[in-house]
Amino acid sequence: MNNPKEHKTSIYSTFFDKEVPQAGYAAIAYAIIKLFSGLLGWIGFFDETTGGGGNQESFHHTPFVIAVAVGLSVIIAAIAGTLAFFIFRRSRFAVVAMLVLVILPQLYTWFVARSAAGSLPSIIIAAFLARGARRIFQDRAEQKMEAEKV
Repeated sequence: MNNPKEHKTSIYSTFFDKEVPQAGYAAIAYAIIKLFSGLLGWIGFFDETTGGGGNQESFHHTPFVIAVAVGLSVIIAAIAGTLAFFIFRRSRFAVVAMLVLVILPQLYTWFVARSAAGSLPSIIIAAFLARGARRIFQDRAEQKMEAEKV
């Protein structure tokens, strides 16, 4: 009856544990948001150059600045997508790196740029990532305790 090789999993972790997949979905959502913001910046540049902006202040975005912003958006989206893949595979490094990728730019926006832009999505995504991180670290600790018992 007490077989040490038997792997015990709770019904909760087998059927109802949605924290880690939700963290992966949050990382995918962040990647999509970054791609969309890059697309809006690109569209906005072409709107300004065709006269849609209307004022002189809107012409301070040069093609180089727009290209860098769009390029960074694509790179961040690719990184977030890759980290999402590894979050689904329950990687501790990936979930922590994704949290850093979401939190640091938002802190920069709040304290350096003095703007509230993107606050709500960043807070929601960080909350889902934190829940997933807690579950991933908890699962790893349980596996370590099981391994030490044997």
